[in-house]
Order: sequence, then C-alpha cells, then structure tokens
Amino acid sequence: MPDRIIIDFDGEEKEPDKDAGQNSDKRSGSDEKEKERIVIEFDETPEEHIEEVAEESYEETFIKSKINCFYKGNSYLNNSFNSRLKFPEGIDHSFRIKFSKNLKDEFFNSILQNNRYIILSSRKGNIYFIDRFTGFSERKLSFEDESFEKTGLVYENTIYLNSLSKIFCIKESDDGEIVQNEIYKSPDGYFIWSNLNRHKNFIVFTEYNISEGNAFIKILNTESVNPVYDFEFRVKDFISDKVCITEGKAFMLFDNKILTYDIDKLSANINECEINTDENSFIFYLNYRLYITSQINELFYIDLPAVNYKFKTTGIRNPYINSIGGFADNILMGTLDGWKIYKSSGLQIYYFEDEYENKIESISKNILVISQSNKIIFCNLNRFQEAEGYVISSDGNPESNDPVEIISAIIADNEIFVLTKSGILEAYTSDKMNIHI
Repeated sequence: MPDRIIIDFDGEEKEPDKDAGQNSDKRSGSDEKEKERIVIEFDETPEEHIEEVAEESYEETFIKSKINCFYKGNSYLNNSFNSRLKFPEGIDHSFRIKFSKNLKDEFFNSILQNNRYIILSSRKGNIYFIDRFTGFSERKLSFEDESFEKTGLVYENTIYLNSLSKIFCIKESDDGEIVQNEIYKSPDGYFIWSNLNRHKNFIVFTEYNISEGNAFIKILNTESVNPVYDFEFRVKDFISDKVCITEGKAFMLFDNKILTYDIDKLSANINECEINTDENSFIFYLNYRLYITSQINELFYIDLPAVNYKFKTTGIRNPYINSIGGFADNILMGTLDGWKIYKSSGLQIYYFEDEYENKIESISKNILVISQSNKIIFCNLNRFQEAEGYVISSDGNPESNDPVEIISAIIADNEIFVLTKSGILEAYTSDKMNIHI
C-alpha cells in the first residue's frame, strides 16, 4: 500500500447553514474538514528498486590492499613497522589473545605477512600460510631437501622466500590456488648468506662460499628473473647477513669494511670502516644517517649521502646490545638488563631496568614489542611506564616447564603476531574490554 501522511488543523467549528437541508449540511461539513487537512501521498516503491549500501568490513578492505613486508620491518633494517595499532591505555582496555596455534615445527627466521596470510617458513622445508584474521591453516607447501633459515620478503602481496641455495616466488592465483616458482639457484658450493632485501623490482642478497672465502652481492631482477649484476669480493674473517638499502644503495659489512652497491648505476665500491666490526654488528638507516655498531657495542654513524666513510661516534655505548632500531629521531636498544631509548644526539631519555635480558622485536610510533625468552611484552611509547606482558607455553599452561623461545614478533596493521622457535604462533589485539564489578 502507498504511504500517506495526514495533517489536521484544529479550529473553531462553523455553524451549519439553517436554510440548507440535511444532505446539504453533511456535504458542507465534509468540505470544511477537507479544507482543514493536508494529505501527502507517497508512491509505493517496489522492493527490487531499493538498494542497500553495506559498509565493507575491516577484513574486506584489508584484503584489497597491497602489503610489503621486510626483514626488520623495512629495507632500512631499523625494526620500525607502520601500524595504526594503539596501546590500550587505562584499566578499561587491554590486549587479548586473538588466536594461538602450535605448528610443531622448527623456525629460525622472522614472520612475514601479506593481505591474506601470515607466512612462516621452517628449517624442515615447510611453508605455512595462516589466515591472518582467523588463525586457520589455509595452505602448506613442503620442499624436500630444503631448509629456510633466513627471512625473505613480501612485495605487493607476492612472497619471495630463500632456502640455503634457492629463491622461490609464491603468489595466489585468481582462482585462489597457491602458485610457486623457483626463480634462482646458487652455484655449487655457495650459500645464500643474507636475508633478502629489495629496491624497486630488484631483490638484493649475498652469497658465500665458506671453503673458498669467495662472496658475491647479487641483484635479481624479478621482472626478467635473471641476475642483472653481481660483484665478487673476498672474505677473510666474517660476512654479515644484513643488507641495508636506502637511497638506491645497498650497504653490507664484512671484515672491517663496508661494501656499497649502487643499484641504479650497477656499480660497487669497498671502503675501510676504521671501526672493529663482527658478524653480530648491526647496520641500519634512520633519519638520513647510516648506523653501525662495533665489537664493543658502541654506536657510530655517517650522514647520507656519504662524502666519505669516516664514521662518527654517537656517544652511545652499552656492555651488550642484543637488538636495535628506531623511528624518527629515536634510537632504541635491547640489553642484558632492560631496554633504553636515546635521541640521535646520544641523550638517553628513558631506561627500563630489568633483571632479565630484553630483546627488541618490533617498533611502531605507539608500541614497542619486547621479548624475554618465552614472555612477550607490549610497551606504551607514549607513556613509558605502561606495559602488558604474556607468557607463551607449549601446552597453553603458563606454569609449563617446556622450553619456549620467542624468535620473532611483528606489529601488523591491527594485530601483533608472535612466533616461537618450536612453532607456536599467537595473535594479539588491543580491543579487550575490561568489566569492573
């Protein structure tokens, strides 16, 4: 039926006309009442013409996005992750475990993510694709005689993983199938030594022949699937597994030297650091500076673009540095007895003293993620004294004595994902509502 709105106007009643007959009185009264009301008619609209506009869910929107994911957060290796996740301040909100699953495998490398999956590659040659929203195991690939011990990368949702001697490209087809291709194999006697990094459509990595002491930095063009250039050098003492890329240049430490490779110009040069470094030295880029740490855990830097390679001291030094990173003008360090935050000038602005070793896993502008063996801690970078911690155990019991060691934790768009060496994957969100009675 069509809809109708009737508006009546109250007023004084008119006396009937005495000279008029009964029938005339009825018609007159009806006419007057029609004049004292407004009738609005609405045409009936067929249901098929009514279109409901439904808002997309967070999951639907995120699946349409293109995600890049790197070892240590980005190509700069500064452990910084772009995330909108905020620390749940106050007593009314807190973190919660969204899901937890035990893959019962062995992992040495870091978590990767794209728009649909959390990607984990194991020492035993298995690759797991875990639904990032539900925690369900969606896919699993197994490669015989392969071991994944370094961290690959994700570029616009396409996955690149490196075993000891091969690089695989993995993507999801239009019909939902997982398609994998081997795109590179090292020469006999050589191992892919570094974690993968990327500039434009080039994947950058190092290869090393331990017995001969020969090494290469290689550039793989993912569009033509051929190395476009490689640079050979000799290694005497050590070669780092970290390749830092910024401003179109790749930087890598070996012996007491720094190798700089201009990816756009396809040229390389080697300079003396004049600083004693080793395989544990960190290298990362932050705020127009390239930073490295020495054997005695002192932090040095050069301004980029580099005029020369005379590294300067920041004045920051600790007895032991197990992890490092930063954002903006802030540098954070994990130590044997807590964690510290400095300005690039060397000024220490906060120190959390702890009886346990604290390792920095990932950093965003709001949250710092720290691991202590089998305990994960989320720290509020807007209010340093505020933090939440959770113990991870193999059987879900915090009192369990089974050894558990956290090896990776990343801050994603709206969650934090944590992985242990034995294959426990947990996801945390900050949307828990605490009810106080």
